[in-house]
Amino acid sequence: NIQENVQCTPLECATTYVNLGETYREMKDYSTALTYFEKGLKIREKKLPKNHPDLAVVYHNLAKLYFSTRQYNMGMKNVQQAVEIAQEKLSSNHPHLADYRETFEKIRKKL
Repeated sequence: NIQENVQCTPLECATTYVNLGETYREMKDYSTALTYFEKGLKIREKKLPKNHPDLAVVYHNLAKLYFSTRQYNMGMKNVQQAVEIAQEKLSSNHPHLADYRETFEKIRKKL
């Protein structure tokens, strides 16, 4: 548990968890990735407003994980949350919004 072993604020620890999750996702260790994403998301949901862009990042990461594991309905649920937050909080030409929409389309084509 990072929070017990490293001095970091809850949000710093959440970012570390999310980054570890993304690293494990890229290595195709999906169960470990999911564990870290969930830890990071739990902290961020507790500490941030419901529509904070940092939550969208985790939802998008989860969507990519679920796409890779062919859990397309779960992927769609998460990417929709990411897109909704991004449309509300980010500029229309923000690169994250473009990434989220691209993932949305990839998942939509599988449903």
